[in-house]
Amino acid sequence: MINFKSLLESIDFSKVDFFFLSIFFLVSICGLIILASASVQFSDSISGYPFSMLIKQLFHFIAGCLLLILISFTPLSFWERFDKWLLFFGMLLLLLVFVPGIGVEVNGANRWIRMGGLGLQPSEVMKFISIVYISAYSVRRITDLQTHWFGFFKPAFLIILVVSLILLQPDLGTSAVILATVLGILFLAGVHLRQFLLVLFLALIGISALIIFVPWRWERIISFTDPWSDPFGTGYQLTLSLMSIGRGDWFGVGLGEGLMKMGYLPDAHTDFIYSVLVEEMGLLGGIVIISLLFGLAFRCFYIAKQALIKNQYFGFFAAYGVAIILGLHTFINVGVATGLLPTKGLTLPFISYGGTNLLVMCSLIGLVLRIDYETKVAMPVAHVSRRAAF
Repeated sequence: MINFKSLLESIDFSKVDFFFLSIFFLVSICGLIILASASVQFSDSISGYPFSMLIKQLFHFIAGCLLLILISFTPLSFWERFDKWLLFFGMLLLLLVFVPGIGVEVNGANRWIRMGGLGLQPSEVMKFISIVYISAYSVRRITDLQTHWFGFFKPAFLIILVVSLILLQPDLGTSAVILATVLGILFLAGVHLRQFLLVLFLALIGISALIIFVPWRWERIISFTDPWSDPFGTGYQLTLSLMSIGRGDWFGVGLGEGLMKMGYLPDAHTDFIYSVLVEEMGLLGGIVIISLLFGLAFRCFYIAKQALIKNQYFGFFAAYGVAIILGLHTFINVGVATGLLPTKGLTLPFISYGGTNLLVMCSLIGLVLRIDYETKVAMPVAHVSRRAAF
């Protein structure tokens, strides 16, 4: 049995980032409260109980906290040692979504696997795995990345393969976020600008082709530019989202008093939960939530900087990757809800309903906490001042 008393005694609480943890718990509690309101009508329509989705999300949050604790106690050397096996495991999960009897099709998309009554979204798991793999590879092959084309294209090829499997589901939003995060980490590792721009250019061409040659994606772009031209067709979600935000004004109509979540705004508890948030808590409430989420991201940047100072390169790359993931999710979700970006199925971290996404986000927080801990216990790096400059 685990001796929890001895485990607690072994923890050096002076090296725990309670500021980072406080932001995490605050935004998570706010997310549960907002979800309780946003999912009432949808929960009641599918289960006959208005808080069924809240209970499921609470269960996933508790499981996520346990994952956070487990990962925060796992040495970073473990992830560096088994990064290739994790990538292989993640790609296997991505293939399982297409296996009849295991993969589950929802609204024409094969994004979930279900085994033994438990559901999992492999593309979400790949966010964690991609950060771990690319960070470990960047440390292991730092010289090759900075000097040889092959050193860059080897991980790029593997990630493009992962992204291609996600695009087949199809899930353009998640694939774009993973690709952007990986390219960000490789850029930090010192990849030549020409290589970086070439891959970025090819990625933009590929994404543009997927949009232009797929009619329903192109319709989303057109509706994004002028949703009011077809408010009952392609622009339906966005127009209702903007109306919901407009109703909120500065201080909102009151928690639980929103109208658009009552069967009018599709995906009010997932992709467009920010619209419900602003409607009920006002623009000021929306700004507070955005500030908390970006506060988490900027704290990750700070922890990454401290890891770099101590020459903890894996921690440096991984913490930056987590910050990019959090920032992109927040920026894209809010941008879609406010009409600044085309409609994409990306959740608002710790706020939107989604079990796998919540588990993965909690795991990423646990990884950053471990990075911060190992940075603080690492031996200080000696900086020798020189009398002469060379």
